[in-house]
Amino acid sequence: MAWRDDYRPGAFRGVPFHLKSATRTGGRRTVLDEFPLRDTPSTQDMGRKARQFNLVMTVIGTDYMAQRDELIEALEASGPGTLMHPFYGELYVAPLGDYSIEESLDQGGLARITQNFVEAGEKPRPDSQPLAGAAVNSAADLVQAESVEEFEGKWAVVGFASSVAGHAIAALGTASGFIGDAFAAALGYATPAIATLNGITTGILSGGGLLTQGGQFGTLLGRFTSSIASLILSPGNLGIGLLGLVRGLTGGLSPFGAFKALTSLFDIGSKVKPVRGNGYVTPARAQQATNQAAIYTLIERAAVAEAARLATGRPLDTAGSTLPGLTYNNREEAVDTRDVLVAELDRQQLQASPERYRALAGLTTALVTDLNRRSASLAPLTRFTPGATMPALVIAHRLYGDASRAGEIVARNRVAHPGFVPGGQALEVLKDA
Repeated sequence: MAWRDDYRPGAFRGVPFHLKSATRTGGRRTVLDEFPLRDTPSTQDMGRKARQFNLVMTVIGTDYMAQRDELIEALEASGPGTLMHPFYGELYVAPLGDYSIEESLDQGGLARITQNFVEAGEKPRPDSQPLAGAAVNSAADLVQAESVEEFEGKWAVVGFASSVAGHAIAALGTASGFIGDAFAAALGYATPAIATLNGITTGILSGGGLLTQGGQFGTLLGRFTSSIASLILSPGNLGIGLLGLVRGLTGGLSPFGAFKALTSLFDIGSKVKPVRGNGYVTPARAQQATNQAAIYTLIERAAVAEAARLATGRPLDTAGSTLPGLTYNNREEAVDTRDVLVAELDRQQLQASPERYRALAGLTTALVTDLNRRSASLAPLTRFTPGATMPALVIAHRLYGDASRAGEIVARNRVAHPGFVPGGQALEVLKDA
């Protein structure tokens, strides 16, 4: 096949031209390394060079000026465009540098336009890296939604003896008391011992209890406990109410306090007296056991999902607003947090039905991935034992070359006096020096 058979009429952005001549350049981006007193150099191949195409284009005819102006407009347009190269076919290129136009009286009706083009790749895509904590946040939403759905499917009081409703009210009062005590312990003050009266925790609602000292959470808890008698008839609303109580812990406490409160609810069901019958287990007694198990399964799964959210920096309050999450000063803190949560998630997976296992496993995967990435960027801890008693300033300067980090050493090791750090006792310090 003759070369003329493959020759194509030239055009750029659809504007035609005739080709007078064309050159093409390319190659490799090779870096030459030459060293003193060494005759043989070395090279580094940094990849292929961008291909460049230099064209001398002509427009000719009585109306050549109109053709010339169209081609100039195409060359000055923003961004890459399609070049129909007479020899190389269709190329996606961008004009590189200046163009030049040659016109003369000797050759009237003709203009030569010279332009260099460079191949244009695809536009860089936006960073697809997800927002920190977003995967855990979505997985936690799924776990909590499925937990409420499972609770709704298991809960029942209608159609059973009145003892089932009475037990349900008492069980919910005890459970809400556990949640209230978790909040109170994280705040740093003790609540009265749990004592239920018609299922309501008197210590929670009494003057000086959480209702007066717990702020928004105290109000939320009081509203829930006062509505228990009606909520037991609506499993869906009851499940959402329990979930709201657990999620409310993150809104009224510091990130560390909220994490402490949530983790105290892990395996909380094991602290409750199981429902047992005398001999034959009646349908009413069996439903009491099912209801009680459903309460604590929902609380535990809601707590571990919310703690995972907190650990990756994206907890939500009851209105769905993002709150501050945990921050980590060193790698060990992130790893310890991960291990605590994974242990509880593993326990929940062992107890979960096949239908609910997948959501819990997804949360575990997202959590481990997120915290592993975070921990990799944090400095690990190491131990340093001063040979003699000395000021923390001296130790900080010796370890980091920065005496201003003395306070960090004092705080981490709870040193009584920064001027006298005892010698011979191991200190925990960041290994970033």
